[in-house]
Amino acid sequence: MTLATVDLLLAYDWPYDEPFLARLEHNLRAAGRSLVAVNPHTLEDAFDRLRRGDLTASVFLDRGADTDPAFEPLEAWAAAHVPVLLNPPGERRRVWKKSNLHWEFIRAGVHTPHTLVVPAWNRQPILEAQPDLTPLGEPFAIKPDLGGGGWGVKLGARSWAQVEHARREMPDDDLLLQELIEPQGLEGRRAWFRVFYACGEVIPCWWDDRTRLFGPLVTPDERRRLGLDGLWTVAGVAATIARLELFSTEMARVDDGRWVVVDYVNDPVDLRILTHAREGMPVQAAERIAGAVAAFVARPV
Repeated sequence: MTLATVDLLLAYDWPYDEPFLARLEHNLRAAGRSLVAVNPHTLEDAFDRLRRGDLTASVFLDRGADTDPAFEPLEAWAAAHVPVLLNPPGERRRVWKKSNLHWEFIRAGVHTPHTLVVPAWNRQPILEAQPDLTPLGEPFAIKPDLGGGGWGVKLGARSWAQVEHARREMPDDDLLLQELIEPQGLEGRRAWFRVFYACGEVIPCWWDDRTRLFGPLVTPDERRRLGLDGLWTVAGVAATIARLELFSTEMARVDDGRWVVVDYVNDPVDLRILTHAREGMPVQAAERIAGAVAAFVARPV
């Protein structure tokens, strides 16, 4: 078989990624670069070609190993053989645990919700003392330490009994008990944002934390007029902490002007697009992310 070299090797296991991948491939082709996207149906063949040396890659991004163990050998192989990893495996697994990032953001001077960490039921079924919930206010949120996409998150908790119920319901997970943040109002909208970071580019979008739906991108005029520079500043801090090239973060500005990071670092980032999913990002955001990744892949080494 003829030796082939691909510029970007991307592994994914979610069909909803495919509309974004089409945009990414278009941007790569425009830059004279190539993409091989590996899904569960093509994984075995692609991995065989890579191990035989029939296929080589310059840059790798995994979007499958977090949910499908079948992708883990490919991710490990790429870590040893592909020169550039957009999101290295060790850093990914570090950011998947929210409590790791909570303290790193605080050390970096970024505000976070008041948070208590409760050990997993299976690890410590009986606690020495019940923590004081008063600083959380009422209601508060209960979140599994590991995981994303809203899985396991319970809003509206008001008692320790609800915490104990969640501990039994998710016995293998440490839990975060977290203050609920109320954003300030900005011209009739809640000052809540989901911000994408893509290979050095910061792409902030308005976000409705109640419906979990995107609004439009933050415009240059809004950035200037509403004083939203903090979106770029905090996203830059998040990038330094995460050491990933592609992720999203979620933040709000509260009445006293503070920026509070609510959802620290999301990897893999949700790449659904509004034209294909109600919960998807604006088309303009998808284009900018695809363009930023393609530019990164195409840069001179």
